[in-house]
Amino acid sequence: MTGCWGLSGRGYARMLPEREQSLDVRLRIVIADDHAGMLEWLTSTLRQEFEVVAAVPTGAAALDAVRHLDPDVIVLDLAMSPLNGLEVTQSLRESDARTAVVLITGYTDPELAKAAITAGALEFVLKSRLAEDLLPAVRNAGEKTLDD
Repeated sequence: MTGCWGLSGRGYARMLPEREQSLDVRLRIVIADDHAGMLEWLTSTLRQEFEVVAAVPTGAAALDAVRHLDPDVIVLDLAMSPLNGLEVTQSLRESDARTAVVLITGYTDPELAKAAITAGALEFVLKSRLAEDLLPAVRNAGEKTLDD
């Protein structure tokens, strides 16, 4: 693989260089959210600590990015259409992808959290708590992936 894929001004396009070898291993992250403003905020926030290798607007693009980039963690919006975060998570588990899943949502229904964990997500973060909980959730998910 000679490069990474991500969100450009016109959609899904080549944008980020391949991971450089370094002694300081940073988690490689894919982000998927269908709201451009949220995708931008997530990317900016996660880049402070992690290597964001792709930011995509759909579940299908998220699956493609995971297949091509083999990230450590994917941060997924639960309520995307037509392929939502739960469906993406289930598909990743069925394909034996090693990528850890962090699902984010604006919905506070505890049943959704149970469904997310059952589907294979390691972390579930409410959008109202992203500022406080996102980075620790991604770190935790990434540690579990690196330990495997």
